[in-house]
This record gives sequence, C-alpha cells and structure tokens, in this order.
Amino acid sequence: MINVVEMKKELADKLIESGVPEDEANQVASKEVDSLGITKTSTGQCPLGHASSMACMFCQYGHMTDCHYPLTCEQANCSHCQSEIIDAGEYAGFLEE
Repeated sequence: MINVVEMKKELADKLIESGVPEDEANQVASKEVDSLGITKTSTGQCPLGHASSMACMFCQYGHMTDCHYPLTCEQANCSHCQSEIIDAGEYAGFLEE
C-alpha cells in the first residue's frame, strides 16, 4: 500500500532542495501526488471504482500517473500515450529492416 503523506513529503523535500520555497513546494507536491492514478485508487477516489494499483496499469482512461476519465488516453492525447505510439513506430521500423 502506498503512503500518500510520505510521497508528498519526499516530493516537497526534493523541490525545496532545488530552490522552491517551502510553502510552494508543499502545495505543488500535494497537488501532484493527489493527481496520481495510484493515489486515487488507494484512497477510493478512482472515478471507475477501482481499488488496486494494478487497475491503473490496465485502465483505458489513464495510467499509473494519470487518470483523465471520461476521456481515453487517445482522446486526452496524454504524454504516455504519445510515447507508446512513438515506441511502437520505432519498433515497427526495426522489424522492417
């Protein structure tokens, strides 16, 4: 099980180390961690009602780090979807050589 409080603290600490003011670092860390798909499932906030982190891996509306329900990854044009499309294209090109 994930520890949301610890995740927020670790991210805030990293931001503070990089020069972000403490108040801003805490706000940014809280917002980022709360937006994670894995946080939503572990805290019962998943819009599809999923309750395990594995559900994020197979969710058509997001990924471990994202949930853009009711849009699919393709509709939301999310970054991990784009990287998978590029990777698939590169793999297909490799097979043609």
